[in-house]
Amino acid sequence: MKDLFVITKADRLKGKIVREQTDAIDNDCEECTNLELVEVCLILGGAGSCTVLGQEIPCKCGDVFIIPPGVRHGYNSNTDSLLTVRKLWFCVDDWFDGEIAEYGGKRYCYGVFSDSPIVAYAMLTARAQNEINAMLNVIRKEASEEKSEWRDVVKSQLSLLLITVSRYVGGAIKNTANVVSKEWGIVYALMREVEEQYNDCDLTLENIAQTLYVSKSHLSKQFKKFTGQNFSDYLKSVRFDCAKTLFEQTNLTAQEIMQKCGMRDLASFYHGFAQRFGATPTKYRQETKKNKNNGEEKLMNIINEISENLQKGKSKIVKELVQQAIDEGASVEKILNEGLLLGMSIIGEKFKNNEVYVPEVLVSARAMNAGIQILKPYMSESGIEATGKVCIGTVQGDLHDIGKNLVKLMMEGKGLEVIDLGTDVAPETFVKTAIEENCQVICCSALLTTTMSV
Repeated sequence: MKDLFVITKADRLKGKIVREQTDAIDNDCEECTNLELVEVCLILGGAGSCTVLGQEIPCKCGDVFIIPPGVRHGYNSNTDSLLTVRKLWFCVDDWFDGEIAEYGGKRYCYGVFSDSPIVAYAMLTARAQNEINAMLNVIRKEASEEKSEWRDVVKSQLSLLLITVSRYVGGAIKNTANVVSKEWGIVYALMREVEEQYNDCDLTLENIAQTLYVSKSHLSKQFKKFTGQNFSDYLKSVRFDCAKTLFEQTNLTAQEIMQKCGMRDLASFYHGFAQRFGATPTKYRQETKKNKNNGEEKLMNIINEISENLQKGKSKIVKELVQQAIDEGASVEKILNEGLLLGMSIIGEKFKNNEVYVPEVLVSARAMNAGIQILKPYMSESGIEATGKVCIGTVQGDLHDIGKNLVKLMMEGKGLEVIDLGTDVAPETFVKTAIEENCQVICCSALLTTTMSV
């Protein structure tokens, strides 16, 4: 996964876009639902389909989908063509107000859902695709840097993106009759009830209908009309998807998971799980753990290679390995602490024991810096903030900078923000910079004995 804007539930309250990646979709279509966020998905390459509420829409490079909150959907590639998608998720209420944020209204998201309240689908021209990509790039840059008035820039780009897509939207789901927003609102409310109460074993279509003040038959008919599914099948799919996640992420027993997912009969649970996922719960968990362990072992090998190549000063290889570790799902902290900093720490010990000298330390530091440059965009996305701010420079009258540069790289590796003032720096410049930039530390480098008193 590489190019996907994500808003976590905690960060959503701040309306903050925090991360970007791109998905390479294989042949398995994993459906997902988000009850709070609108999804914008741009197809960057390949061909396949987008499954929305059980209906497949063919897609290829240049297509764009916008999915409203609560709509179950997924993406699937053709067998001979890997589908690459770029996604943006955002909460409408965090960025817009009035008619633009009024779900079901004609102006909701600048009318992008005017053809269908279920999904907006458009085939873009090459020029429009480039425009959308450029907007996503601006949003990523502004959201990661958070400079003055960045939210205003992001809002303007979101608005422009929605307006641009709305001009191309037409016939969102083919062979599906146009429906009014009120009807979809009822189905949407039902889906929210299921997502929130699927763990209640007494949940039925009848008691949801009573909650929504509509008849059971009308609700069943509308749900079938929109999704192509019976309610009972939809409820089972939500429950079994939850069970699958719990088997992957917890050590709960099958009995405990069954109960948490709102099911009663263990034999039926085993049968339904195996029918849906091709393996019994026990076998599925074993395979998941095996794959996880294999993945962790592969990651550790990459991390160790980062450390070893850093010690050899191989900057290019370190950069490639850091990117590979990111692509394999390693956390920024793990790459930084167990790869880059550990390798530099080993070099430091060797230098202390006279096993290596300044040139070797310097090339290793440069290799570490090359890796850090790859990590930097992901640091801000992962919420890693600088632990402090330092200004550093070589004092007035001295032009030597090897030691200064080495210390700078080491400090950056430890998570400090470093302002490099260069060489031949006047005392007043150190003080002025420290005050203006709110630096906690001032570092003065000197090699010539004549400058020691400066």
